[in-house]
Amino acid sequence: MSVCMLVVNRMSRAAMTLILICTVACARDPQAAKAKYVASGDRYLASGQVAEAIIEYRNAVEQDPRAGDVRIKLADAYVRAGSGVNALREYVRAADLRPDDTEVALRVGGLMLLAGQFDDARAWAGKVLAKEPTHLQAQILLANALAGLKDLDAAIAQIEEAIRLAPDRGATYANLGAFELQRGQTNAAEQAFKKAIELDPRSSAARLALGNFYWSAGRWQEAEISFKAAISLDPESAVGYRILANFYVATNRAAEAEPHLKKVVDITKAPESTLALAEYYVARDDEASARPLLESLAAAPATAAVAEVRLAALDHRHGRSQDAYDRLERVLANDRANLPALLAKTSFQLTDRKLDEALSSVTFATEQHPDSAAAFFGLGRVQTARSQKQAAISAYQSTIRLNPRATDAKVAVARLELASGNSDASVGLAREALASNPENPDARLVLVRGLLGRGDLQAAEAELKTLSSRFPDSAAVHVEMGKLRARRRDAVGAGKQFERALELQPDSSDALAGLVALDLAARRFAEARSRVDEALAARPDDPAMLMMAGRASAAMAEFDIAEARFRRVIDIEPSHLAAYGSLAQVFIRQGRLDQALAELDQLTQRDSRPVAALTLAGMLLDRQGKTAAARERYERALQADPEAAVAANNLAWIYAHSGGNLDIALQLARTAYAKLPKTPEVSHTLGVIYYKKELFSDAARTLEATVGLNPENALYHYHLGLAYEKSGDRARAARHLARALALNTDFEGASDARALLASLRTEAAGS
Repeated sequence: MSVCMLVVNRMSRAAMTLILICTVACARDPQAAKAKYVASGDRYLASGQVAEAIIEYRNAVEQDPRAGDVRIKLADAYVRAGSGVNALREYVRAADLRPDDTEVALRVGGLMLLAGQFDDARAWAGKVLAKEPTHLQAQILLANALAGLKDLDAAIAQIEEAIRLAPDRGATYANLGAFELQRGQTNAAEQAFKKAIELDPRSSAARLALGNFYWSAGRWQEAEISFKAAISLDPESAVGYRILANFYVATNRAAEAEPHLKKVVDITKAPESTLALAEYYVARDDEASARPLLESLAAAPATAAVAEVRLAALDHRHGRSQDAYDRLERVLANDRANLPALLAKTSFQLTDRKLDEALSSVTFATEQHPDSAAAFFGLGRVQTARSQKQAAISAYQSTIRLNPRATDAKVAVARLELASGNSDASVGLAREALASNPENPDARLVLVRGLLGRGDLQAAEAELKTLSSRFPDSAAVHVEMGKLRARRRDAVGAGKQFERALELQPDSSDALAGLVALDLAARRFAEARSRVDEALAARPDDPAMLMMAGRASAAMAEFDIAEARFRRVIDIEPSHLAAYGSLAQVFIRQGRLDQALAELDQLTQRDSRPVAALTLAGMLLDRQGKTAAARERYERALQADPEAAVAANNLAWIYAHSGGNLDIALQLARTAYAKLPKTPEVSHTLGVIYYKKELFSDAARTLEATVGLNPENALYHYHLGLAYEKSGDRARAARHLARALALNTDFEGASDARALLASLRTEAAGS
């Protein structure tokens, strides 16, 4: 028997009862329990065990939900854990419980600012200033919120008021420098940053601010000097070491970042710092260094899930796909809605071309996390891979709604608009993305493609020069340079650019497509076949490569081969809409219209917004004289998109020539004309409908524009002649009727044109 047991056994029954009563009483006293949990949380936090501290503080809050001071401790711990959302929630609750606590209100405003919720940040600053109009930190918070709302003049006025209140405070000048830089006043910005250092030479933060300014201005040597000076002033500044590490990575000196990231780990001893170091190693493909760090994080319950997701990515990258999926399934078994795991699973499935599974994973992610911009961005990626352009655009638009600063989503929509032939929309979106992120190379590249798409070669060249100077070894930039040279009929220069792109990126399908296009244009069919066959031998099941090869075969009139290649794409990806359209085009060129219609019907069933397929099917049916069926296809296309210009034009023509309602026909023709005013077929339709409605002046004006767009079309001159004759301008009527008959003696209406022209000439001779 132990001494302890002996003591217990000899303890009086009364004493034991007293202990039990005290224990139960403590358990029933929420304030005592709260104090115990808070003390435990404080100890954990002091020893760097942030996750454990959070658990204890949460236990304390459960004992006393109205303990604002404990909620502040919990929020502070969430900040140290890098969980801004949870921190903000607790600070807001604390602020509600402690309405006179200025410090808490400012913390809430600061987190709102970091989250991009600038209106809310401004409101919290206003609450403090309503009570303390000269509160310096509130003035600065308000200035930053106004800057976030793009009201830079008001922001600068506010920060100048803060400087007036505390003219010797260097940090306020650093804020002023940031605002001046944001509105493009670089000289004023630099002077403000230097003033901050002059007022506080020992300020590490001021040196970091000046370094960031130099970095943004491309003055890298001066930036590095400033960052190093900041660290020398504050050798324990985790922020300083982290910024310097990011600077080295961004300026292609990644090897020099490692010791600084290690220093951050040493200083903070925080899991997120270890994770950042691990991800640095992952980015450098140093699995041997990354894996032990991630496994150490995976062993701790608080960081297990995030580490397992990162380890899964490492496994998948190095060909251990099943291990990667197994890791994610273990995470999801504990938390079926774990967003990082769901998005990682979606990404793996995309890479492995498991597109239906990817759609299922990411759809579940959006259902479980309807406020997650990342989830909807993942949905956009999946729908893009499935060639569901409209569904992808819708997903990306949801991303932008949730995060208006989501530049990548804007760039993705710009790409999709460009792929749909909407160059103007693509250019507009790319410029919008660049307005919020001028340094984004993807946005600038999409802008170049849009400018090329609408034929603005001069502007495209100017943008390409900027890109080329910054990214001389970018394969994508060389591809666009090749396209520009090709548009300017410089085949030799274009070829050199495409070849250089392939040197930099041997698997670039765009560069290969450029070279094949040059071969086809020069009728070097043997060279084109050789390039395509070699590429397909290396990547026989790559849908992008098969599509390029199929189009090349179709261009060489090798229709059997083209058909086989497009069908192979459909076998691999049944949802690849472009493959159905290309297959239909092959059948059309062979005169196999029924088969083309069958493929278009397949496309219609698979596409959520099959405007192009329905319109093309209508055109084929029109060509076969099946007007009623064509009309039905056009009407369905307009149900899917009321502004579908080609369908609207063709349906207007059918209504105008088959006894349909001319008012509806006019409305449709105007819809088409609003979208395609420079297309002669569209303005011709509108002009003819004006004529049929006896709006002869409108008809003459519109048909005059039509003839200007295509002066060699006899039918256009004929209809313009009719409109002028009804308008009373017989001289112009005769001139255009004569021109129509000179261009073509056998167009529809030629006999009526001859008779009317003879009548006009007789009338002119008699007068």
